[in-house]
Amino acid sequence: MSKDFRFFDSRQKYLLFVTTTNEKTQIAQKISTTIEKIIPKKPALKIFDAGLGDGTLLMSILRKSHNVFPTIPFLVMGKEISMEDVRLTVEKLADRFVEHPNMVFVVSNLHYNESTQLASKNLEKNHKINWNVLKLKGSSSFQFSNQLNKLDEILEENWQVERHPRSGNATYKTPSVIVIYREDYEFTLENIIPKNNGQKNHFDLIIASQPYRSRITSEQKVKYVLEPMINALNINGRLIIVQASGNDPGMEIIRGVWPDENPFPYPMNDIVKYLKENLPKNIIESLKFNIPENVKYNLRALPDEVDNGIATSLIFSSWNASTYVGQISDSKVLEAEKEGNYIKIVQDVIRKYDGLWFNDEVLEIEKKN
Repeated sequence: MSKDFRFFDSRQKYLLFVTTTNEKTQIAQKISTTIEKIIPKKPALKIFDAGLGDGTLLMSILRKSHNVFPTIPFLVMGKEISMEDVRLTVEKLADRFVEHPNMVFVVSNLHYNESTQLASKNLEKNHKINWNVLKLKGSSSFQFSNQLNKLDEILEENWQVERHPRSGNATYKTPSVIVIYREDYEFTLENIIPKNNGQKNHFDLIIASQPYRSRITSEQKVKYVLEPMINALNINGRLIIVQASGNDPGMEIIRGVWPDENPFPYPMNDIVKYLKENLPKNIIESLKFNIPENVKYNLRALPDEVDNGIATSLIFSSWNASTYVGQISDSKVLEAEKEGNYIKIVQDVIRKYDGLWFNDEVLEIEKKN
């Protein structure tokens, strides 16, 4: 497996996965129960998405948050290095600003340990930070959509990436931040509109859904992603971690093609164990770890696609979802596709289970008083 492979690197695979499975819907429903438990603190309900993807999950979370807290101001922040993902997320915002006008939305390309304070730890890069503010004019989703679409030029210029000199992973070339809010609500939002001063924010809800490669160690997951997110929690704030876990028909397809593959070597309990053994004692004592729960989601398929012979489209979407969730490198996938044996394996698994489904693990961590 290429060490550069990440869960969200392949655009085509990712977008096909999102549209052919109901994972985002199932995770949103799970998080909805957590939103009902949140007690916002003045001046706003603060939400952070640690990896926006195409924004589908976050939009569901915002709809639920509005339903529970219709009049409370929102500060919503997210990190995403992919220019395409930021574009797809921003395109979905017009309706959110109509339904919940007293909202500030912020997106950056910064690392996990930088993104909550909107400042790069590389002082040379931070000196050149691109800080853009879009004040939406008007009151309709049509007006907002037209203005949001004009961000494309800013994204193309500012969301460029380069290879990290040590890890080889993609990183931002120049740190960039975009702040979006409605101009007619600027007076009431003044206290929550972020400033370019490096001030750290703390959040009532942090969503970390598939934020890392499954094969990296618990130590790496904690060091680079989870510890910075835990440190960014408000008192009574909640961190929701979601990761694929296998033990499902999708994994049967992977093992049928690659018997020795082990995409998910570090289950959530291992991560909890590492956290408890390695974070400072005062931090651990301030946290409540809920028992990890399983969330099952399905590949969407029409009944006749299974009952009347497995359609080519179903084989294709099943293969894509299985190799995407299993984080199989493109080179291995291409090699298997040349051999062609994967088709029968996919067909057999679909017949066995009358479809295809996958498992995620969900962990909620709460910061106590």
